[in-house]
Amino acid sequence: MHAESNMETNSDPVESLLHSAGRRLQPPDAVYRQVLAAATATFRSRAARRRRRLWLTAAAAAVVLAGVGMQLLPGPSPVAPGLAVASVSRVIGTVEWTDGAAWQQLADPVAKLASGTRLRTLAGARAGLLLAGGRSLRLDSLTELTLTAPEQLHLDRGTVYLDSGPDGTGGPFEIVTPAGIARELGTRYELRVADAALRLSVREGQVAIERGRQRVTSTAGQRITIDASGAILRTAIAASAADWQWTETVAPAPDIDGRPLSELLAWVARETGRRPAWETPELAERAGSIILRGNIRDLAPLVALDVMLATTDLEYDLIGDRIELRARAVIPPQL
Repeated sequence: MHAESNMETNSDPVESLLHSAGRRLQPPDAVYRQVLAAATATFRSRAARRRRRLWLTAAAAAVVLAGVGMQLLPGPSPVAPGLAVASVSRVIGTVEWTDGAAWQQLADPVAKLASGTRLRTLAGARAGLLLAGGRSLRLDSLTELTLTAPEQLHLDRGTVYLDSGPDGTGGPFEIVTPAGIARELGTRYELRVADAALRLSVREGQVAIERGRQRVTSTAGQRITIDASGAILRTAIAASAADWQWTETVAPAPDIDGRPLSELLAWVARETGRRPAWETPELAERAGSIILRGNIRDLAPLVALDVMLATTDLEYDLIGDRIELRARAVIPPQL
């Protein structure tokens, strides 16, 4: 009881923890507030867990008695009739949907979306979807599309990012646009459409664009721009380029509570295009034995890494395409 009382009366123990730990750089205020809020929520949830145990035991018994003859409520229903082809994993800003009637705001953060559903993101909005087969589809601001089948969508305008997952399972996915058709197998890429022009950026794997009789193939590290006349421009794009950063804001975060640091680093590396680099081999070996606690839902990868490393004796810097990890420097107290 005494420990819980202290936990409730201290003004902000998590903030004190973060200040005393020392940081690699002073983050921007907005990022600091996001990190602090996420870490505080995790800290307080642990404090409340002991108090919840007492009434949960009684509540569980009551549920057993009241549940006789009672059916479980069904999960979220598709927002439109038809075969469910996607579910919502993240929404930022205003995202709307329609099944042919009036546009409505997508209010359910875990809604299931059926074939034939049209989606659009308004200015400043983004959305993350999980498609059948485990693919991650992300919509940037001012994007409009139709989910037509489990492995096909029609992109009318805007920008989408498709991640087939590390295993690349499932058949080829097809994105139909006014400027051509993009087909892939086991890859990650961004496709931007404006009128009869398109831009394809491939982060991993291979994508083919078909425009009538014209077929153009792009591989990892390439960006292809095709204008309305069919003229093609090829340029290079790194996996860690700033152009990909918008996709991180709606990336589906893994459940890392009770999981090793190595799994978090693998996710951060995949989403940011940066590879972990350790100060010493001994530190690298520890990555599999450091067990994390907490929830990183709705956090961008690097913010999630900030939150989780704040509970360890490790810190990092971003150097080029590397996440350089090292033991946290100990700053002697000011006299």
